[in-house]
Amino acid sequence: MAIQFGVAAALVSVGVRATAFLGVPAVEFAISVLWLVVLMNSFNFLDNMDGLSSGIALIASLLFAVIMLTSLSEPRWLVAGVLLVLAGSLMGFLCHNWPPARIFMGDTGSYFIGLVLASMVVLGTFYEHGGAAQHGRHVILAPLCVLAVPLYDFASVLLIRLIERRSPFKPDKSHFSHRLVDLGLKPKHAVLTVHLATLTTGLGALLLYRVHDWSGAWLVIGLVLCVLAIVAILESVGRASGGEGEKGSEGVPPSASPKGVVGN
Repeated sequence: MAIQFGVAAALVSVGVRATAFLGVPAVEFAISVLWLVVLMNSFNFLDNMDGLSSGIALIASLLFAVIMLTSLSEPRWLVAGVLLVLAGSLMGFLCHNWPPARIFMGDTGSYFIGLVLASMVVLGTFYEHGGAAQHGRHVILAPLCVLAVPLYDFASVLLIRLIERRSPFKPDKSHFSHRLVDLGLKPKHAVLTVHLATLTTGLGALLLYRVHDWSGAWLVIGLVLCVLAIVAILESVGRASGGEGEKGSEGVPPSASPKGVVGN
């Protein structure tokens, strides 16, 4: 974690910093560092099934690229270009990472993807004050819509582990994807379900640029919250069905776990 905070602080120091309308450099610095670290760990946590983290990163990078190219007064070519290069790399990787996977992402890959996405979100301009494309400040929520599912999974898993007085970073099977498997889905179908949930909330980010005030924005926010509520319900039912599955994957022999399912 110390290395992650060090890398994040170094990036923020050289200009990868969110403004967030605050005007207080110290607070903006802290928020930017926290954002980078949380996204790095969110995608690392997602790397618990074949094709899960890479697929969500692909969806997110494409959605962010669309916003950078079509929803602002002037396209952000550099940020969009990096996102599209990342998307192309992930597309090729996903062909071999799809279950049953022939290659795997690992911690290095998931941390890198999370860091690149987090950096591009910070460098991208989602709200333009006085620009030709007049959008309300509600569009600043677009990144949270795109990343709602991975952020929810990260927060819920972290909370479960802390409540059970376990290490927040010790791998287990308390993720949403594992709950879907507990409910009877095959791993690849569980992965597709999480991808679909991510795409649904991500499309909400595009809708934020089509509404002109907070009354319309609240409808989009309500849509995202409904998706997260469905995720929470399925997760709760899956936890009840899974019994002791969330206690950890370390004591489970490989033959007892579905192929392509790992703890993280």
